[in-house]
Amino acid sequence: MIVRRLARGLLCAAAPMIAVAQPLAVDALPQWRPGVRGDLAFQSSAFLRSTAYAKPDKTADQVAPDGAYGPLNQGWEQGTKDHWLIEEQRNAVDAVIAGISYHRQDLISRGEAIFDWGFRQERPDGSFNCPDGFHSMSFFVEAAAHAALLLRSSDMAAQNEGWVSGVAPKLRLAAYWMLAPQNAEPGQAHDAPYTHRFYLDADALGETGVLVRDDGLVRASRDYVRRGLARQDPSGFNPEKGGPDTSYHAVGLLFAETYYTVVADDELRGEMQPMLVRGLGWLAGRVRPDGTVDQTGNTRTGFGQERGPQGNLKTMSYGSAYRASFYWAMISGDGRWANMAYRLHQGQQVETAERKAGVL
Repeated sequence: MIVRRLARGLLCAAAPMIAVAQPLAVDALPQWRPGVRGDLAFQSSAFLRSTAYAKPDKTADQVAPDGAYGPLNQGWEQGTKDHWLIEEQRNAVDAVIAGISYHRQDLISRGEAIFDWGFRQERPDGSFNCPDGFHSMSFFVEAAAHAALLLRSSDMAAQNEGWVSGVAPKLRLAAYWMLAPQNAEPGQAHDAPYTHRFYLDADALGETGVLVRDDGLVRASRDYVRRGLARQDPSGFNPEKGGPDTSYHAVGLLFAETYYTVVADDELRGEMQPMLVRGLGWLAGRVRPDGTVDQTGNTRTGFGQERGPQGNLKTMSYGSAYRASFYWAMISGDGRWANMAYRLHQGQQVETAERKAGVL
């Protein structure tokens, strides 16, 4: 522990040498408004171009020529893996967002090709024949619906409307599979220990509903939001496996902010706001001066508890944390959250350096 503290001190002393984005003046924050255009302003902001999308050519770059994404799905296709996961194809949304932000059709086309590989696996009933089907497809449906909404609202809309129109009915089919009681009930039971999944599922249904103008899907999505709201701990964290987890807490906040902007009406935004204020406040209390996050007590990440689909140990999702903080700066108009977002981005680099140095 003493060695770790000394190493952290040395890394913190060097922190000013790490390349980090510089904070914007408060009056330079992108203007938030309800609806997809408000989300587009966030996703294409200068902040995200300087952080998450600073290297646009690297976004969603583990793609095969036919669109299969990552070692797992590519291995399954080649016969070297015994399963695949539709959720792996969700990485396409990053290429689409980067393409919109940098006005690069080549990146958007990369993302569309990754999504298209996923849609080719869709069965006639809207499902995907992979393990953990309900949860895995919720990731994919959310990402594809989100990408389609952003494309349709962007200045790249005209050249991509054919793709958006083509995937919209496929998304609607998948969303209604998720809604069918024989699928929703076991899916919800499986998701029950994980609060962030309530907001993920709400986004998958709600964003698809907005895209295809289906009020039934939007109404169904509200129930997921309200179930998530009811789960928040009085201290502010959203439980994962019965306790706090800074990483999945941040993931859930970002999903909730997306829903708050894109799908929710005024009434539901009023219900969601206290959760977001408490949740962000709880997360802020875990952020150290160097921007790293105190992960003590995490139930799922940071200490080797779980591995992801590729077998890698799950760690703090700084990308979700700094996105959620900056998004709230836009929504609330409070520049202090933008400052925390920049600090979290710096913390990501500090922790990455620590892991490379063997400190963590």
